[in-house]
Amino acid sequence: MMKTPLNAQTFRKTFLAITVVSVMSLPLLASASTSNVSIAYYKTELAYAQGQARLYEKMKGASRKLCGSSNIQATGSLSRSVGNTKCYKGTLTAAVQRLDNDAITALHSEF
Repeated sequence: MMKTPLNAQTFRKTFLAITVVSVMSLPLLASASTSNVSIAYYKTELAYAQGQARLYEKMKGASRKLCGSSNIQATGSLSRSVGNTKCYKGTLTAAVQRLDNDAITALHSEF
């Protein structure tokens, strides 16, 4: 007989997939790529402010990872830095909209 943890139904993991489509223009060539990342969290985390803030930080980190740095020294060009910033903001906004949680949306509106 297999033992099931008492809280298995209460704490089911949920995954939020963030998708980013980045288009990089090169002088004579354009390429597009799509990347995905999943963020694991417990639905119960959304019930309190600390959990909401932690999830939002995870979402920001995942968006930054997908889009790359906006630091001009790291990217080597102003146009790439601007593109990465636009990607980050758009990806984070899309993830917040996809999650569709009032508390996370409120945190994002402060962003």
